[in-house]
Amino acid sequence: MPNQATLAATFFLSFLRMSTQANVKSHTRAFMGMKLQPAQGIPAGLFAGIGMMGVWLIGAQIWGPGAEPLLASIGAIITPGGSHPLQMVAGVILHLLIASILGLLFAVSLDRLDTKDTLIVSTFYGFTIWVVSVLILRHWVHMDAIQMSRSWWGLFSFLAFGFLLGVYASRFGLKPAH
Repeated sequence: MPNQATLAATFFLSFLRMSTQANVKSHTRAFMGMKLQPAQGIPAGLFAGIGMMGVWLIGAQIWGPGAEPLLASIGAIITPGGSHPLQMVAGVILHLLIASILGLLFAVSLDRLDTKDTLIVSTFYGFTIWVVSVLILRHWVHMDAIQMSRSWWGLFSFLAFGFLLGVYASRFGLKPAH
């Protein structure tokens, strides 16, 4: 029986195959400029990171081991021998730092799209981050954090991160030039 990682990878590859075959002509339009300026990427990432943390912690509290162990497992990446409260603070700081970097990457790569397309692209960005973190980076990250990310509420929190990036970009970004 295939595990969650295999199913996610299969879904991702089939989605990529379908989207590249169906939308070849849609990429012939000229680049319309960036929707967000690079300086807007950090606050976008912080906004989405705080929202993601809320979704993730609620999921951990209701269906997982609890919010405190989740934050401590993330903080254990940079403070492996630290106390539990120190690891929780380090977990929040590390999460927001990574969210800021991912928001910056999103800002510099997002074309000026309408709201619907921005939300679709940004939610797929969140899914892509989930796939990369769970399948590729899992060897370098604390195993407890990866196990919690492999849950359905972990996936939902990554999708929320991408969606919230799109909400920020739609609200504060430049509108498409039609």
